[in-house]
Amino acid sequence: MNVHSHLFVLAYLPLVLIVWRLLGGRLKNRTAARAFLLCAGAVFCGWGAPLSLAVLGAEGAVSYWLGRRIARDRSRGRPLLWAGALVLLAVLAFFKYTGFVLSLTPLEGLFTPPAWLMPLGLSFVTFQQIFWLRDCYDGAVGEDVSPLDYACCLTFFAAATCGPITRVGELAPQLRRPAPFAWDDLAAGLYCFALGLAKKVLVAGVLANGANFGYANVGTLSPADTVMTILCYTLQIYFDFSGYCDMASGMARMMGVRLPVNFDSPYQALSVRDFWGRWHMTLSAFFRQCVYFPLGGSRAGTAATCRNIMIVFLLSGMWHGAGWGFLIWGALHGLAQVGERLLEGKFSPPKPLAWLLTFLFVNLAWVFFRAESAGQALSLLGGLFQGGWALPSREFAAALPLRVMSETLIFLQNAIAPKGCLLTYWLPLALLPAGLGLLALPNPLKTAERFRPTVWRAVLTAACLAGSVLFFAGVDTFIYANF
Repeated sequence: MNVHSHLFVLAYLPLVLIVWRLLGGRLKNRTAARAFLLCAGAVFCGWGAPLSLAVLGAEGAVSYWLGRRIARDRSRGRPLLWAGALVLLAVLAFFKYTGFVLSLTPLEGLFTPPAWLMPLGLSFVTFQQIFWLRDCYDGAVGEDVSPLDYACCLTFFAAATCGPITRVGELAPQLRRPAPFAWDDLAAGLYCFALGLAKKVLVAGVLANGANFGYANVGTLSPADTVMTILCYTLQIYFDFSGYCDMASGMARMMGVRLPVNFDSPYQALSVRDFWGRWHMTLSAFFRQCVYFPLGGSRAGTAATCRNIMIVFLLSGMWHGAGWGFLIWGALHGLAQVGERLLEGKFSPPKPLAWLLTFLFVNLAWVFFRAESAGQALSLLGGLFQGGWALPSREFAAALPLRVMSETLIFLQNAIAPKGCLLTYWLPLALLPAGLGLLALPNPLKTAERFRPTVWRAVLTAACLAGSVLFFAGVDTFIYANF
């Protein structure tokens, strides 16, 4: 079930919120509230593939049992921790990497893991369960987490598709004790949800059209079209992921639940290290605590530190997908952080230059992340160095608007000035500098912490919801739902 669909926004979400608040508002029905939430989560996670719930249920039962065993005897828990992590990673590898591994052998195409058995958000729920095992080993989870609590955390619909990677010890107590209904929570949550939905549908949806057009025509693009293609994807993935994080936090906030902040204006970063302190923050926390620190962190000298950084980012690339492009992307970010560490204290550029260098690096690295192959990525980057610089092509501008937008712009242009191109060429291209301008806006999640309902915020919320619902058709799923 897509969270940017009429079914979810107009039916599923309102129903879940109403029943959750009605059941959770009564002390004797709090178990009933969690039972309902588990059923709602199962419907959401199993909507397109009901049999995948069997895989998720079996995996969850094993990880819960192992966590409890580890917590009862932490002195002997390390073998169980490793065993549990390996089992969970093996399931993830089976679904995500079997095809890629077979493609490197003569057995290419012989077998493909059935998509109807793959649980929704498997990458996220796998790391959530490994976090659970690690927290049990560290003694960071209480004995009061029941199987029902654990199941609700694994299927919590607000974070199931694209995260954030939640920790059971932080989420379970909130689901066990539903907060009393508060208008402030409802208003702040709806505001975040509406802004996130608009980011996805109205901003990322347009930018996706530009990126798709460019990558489909690599080799024939002009230098200006190449720049626009790279920038479109950089902004698309920003507003796509930022939008989902806002939506997830908004949905949870309407339920009286606070999710961890997962996204904090990463394109304002002044270094690659700073970027990863702001982008997918729960993933960074996972790799830091479950990979980087166990490897020794920065305690064993510069060489070992650089090695550990590279391991973390190569694993991060593999987590995002099976393909050489993801590995190259991870390696580039690892090398950039190694370089920053080696130059620390020796080179300190002014803040504007630091921001520009970081933003340019992130743009170029995203090319390998988005491209279908390393060859396509290099071909696109090569387009930057060919001659013939001019304005972006009319074909690129025409590809940007959503279908309804395009038809409306053509109609208005023909009605106002049939021979002009203000609405059909310049207006679509103006969306990119507008997107860059939006990067400077404050994080809606921070605004929600001190949220006060006002008339203009109500109007903005209504406009974002109405506009998004009108343009649902033709909008792709969230990028991070593929990981």
